[in-house]
Amino acid sequence: MMRALPFTIEDLNGGFMKVEGILRVEGENLIFEFQKKDAVVEAYQSELRTVEISLSKLDMLEYRKGWFSGKLVLHGKTARSFGELPGKDLTERVLKVKRKDRDLATSISSNLNLKLSEQKLKELED
Repeated sequence: MMRALPFTIEDLNGGFMKVEGILRVEGENLIFEFQKKDAVVEAYQSELRTVEISLSKLDMLEYRKGWFSGKLVLHGKTARSFGELPGKDLTERVLKVKRKDRDLATSISSNLNLKLSEQKLKELED
């Protein structure tokens, strides 16, 4: 099992809120554990929440490398794909990842995209 990937989702509520959490992959599910945080005073504003998203609700994942951090972009099939996971966009979530976790994010992205491809092939065969 891969270790959990720490992430942040930024610029929520006009930049006043952000989400800090970890992403775990368990079988065909992505498990997000997170807290909302006030972006100005850096104080936690919510209880720790857990959201489970089935891989089948995603279209693809893409890792975008930046100088100091990277972004793991999750593309959902529908606006409901992400359930209670906060974000600014209907069909995607952008998880900001620290540079030291870049390899883990890349590895999660390629492993899950491989699983998605296998699922799509299976659907075509059925």
